[in-house]
Amino acid sequence: MPGMNVLNKLIKKSRRWEKKTQLSLFRKTSRYLLDKKKRVIFTELEALSVSPATTSAAASSQKIIWICWFQGIAQAPPLVQRCIASVQRNAGDARVVVLTEETIAEYITLPAHILQKYQQGKISKAHYSDIVRCSLLAQYGGIWMDATVYLTRPVPASLFAYDFSSLRFDGQSADEAIGHGYWTAYLLASLPGSALVTTVRDLFYRYWQTHDTLIEYFLIDYAFLFCIENYPAFRSVVDAQPVMGNQRFLIRQFMNQRVDVRTREALGQDSVGIYKLSHKERYQERDGDAPTLYGEIIADTFRLSAASEK
Repeated sequence: MPGMNVLNKLIKKSRRWEKKTQLSLFRKTSRYLLDKKKRVIFTELEALSVSPATTSAAASSQKIIWICWFQGIAQAPPLVQRCIASVQRNAGDARVVVLTEETIAEYITLPAHILQKYQQGKISKAHYSDIVRCSLLAQYGGIWMDATVYLTRPVPASLFAYDFSSLRFDGQSADEAIGHGYWTAYLLASLPGSALVTTVRDLFYRYWQTHDTLIEYFLIDYAFLFCIENYPAFRSVVDAQPVMGNQRFLIRQFMNQRVDVRTREALGQDSVGIYKLSHKERYQERDGDAPTLYGEIIADTFRLSAASEK
């Protein structure tokens, strides 16, 4: 949408000048523009006339972790393969389902108009993935993890216990996030029938009945935000989850360094052990005569405990 493109450019410029000058003028400007952007998106979502779902979330006897790499694991970059392996290694009694573009239909039946617009290129792969994750969680529950999530510890049991949960975080980064730290779209968890996740799914389905272009790349974040700001019950649902995501990027600072005592101590003090990486980032495999953390991850020799590396 042309108007949204202009708004995004103004937001980017105001944030850049805010960072460069530290002037409150640019801070106020960027916040004003961000609020205006939210109002524009909320107006579009409100016009869809989607009623909040009234489904009741129910505990499930099966634990599922959903991961998707459209081309299949064999075609995935090495870091993606190692991330998926780390989830499989730490899944405990949960079943890990690695989806491809072809196998998604084995688990969910998406509306015909969604499939048609995806095949026509009107729905991007990134947004199609957002639709898929909400559809899977609404129907089966479990945990959705992007294929670039790396685990050093067993999956926390709490991710299977709440109506809705994610890598919730707080502090300044939460204040700056679209969802105020309540979720990260790359890791979402819910019980089957979660009304919040079902409502977001329904917003996506209805949106593409009347639209041929995506109003905002991060629509999934705005859709969740729309739900919790308009329906108090959904606010209570996200408030109930624990804070687990404050260290979600901790591992990144060590990727280009050899694994030493300091690295192990820092990662060992993180009781969650769930990290978001990027396969597009360029990391070094060696630090002098020793492999870096990235090198050990790629070689599949890194474990949090030194004794378990052998």
